[in-house]
Amino acid sequence: MNRAGYLREALKGQHPGLERIESVFRSISSGVPGSALISSSSEATMYLGIQLESEVLLDLRISPAVVEVYVSGRHLDSLRDLGLPELLEALERYSPHIRSVAVSKAIPSGSLYLVVQGDGVNAPNIRLVVTRDFYDLSSSFCRISPSENTCALLSKLLELGTSYFREFVGGTLG
Repeated sequence: MNRAGYLREALKGQHPGLERIESVFRSISSGVPGSALISSSSEATMYLGIQLESEVLLDLRISPAVVEVYVSGRHLDSLRDLGLPELLEALERYSPHIRSVAVSKAIPSGSLYLVVQGDGVNAPNIRLVVTRDFYDLSSSFCRISPSENTCALLSKLLELGTSYFREFVGGTLG
């Protein structure tokens, strides 16, 4: 399997193993001089992170209740290495203005969350929640002008979020 697919496996509820996901994080960390790989696990929870000084660039938490990945805006290109290249592609135009992105799968509620923290001026803050029979997409602003259309970004993230829901959550609901 392609290393970038390990996070997708984890989001689907399959466990590719700590060592496989850690190898992806190690590879990403090696490209960031001065960064540190943080890893911990217990019987039920696994945590991986990449930290540069006091800033968390990337983290992943897998537990019986949640699978969540967080990516700092300073390192959005790691979405490709994590197996979410389509999310990077959707955000690429706004990448200089994105502070962070998080994708969460809440297992007990069967929900998928996609949260984008923008700078509030050039990129909006966006929150999407998708469940089997409901979705809610909110944004701090939606701007349409001759040079930009953030509403198109919202539409693309809704399409992507519902696709992620079908792939990561839809197959696991009973």
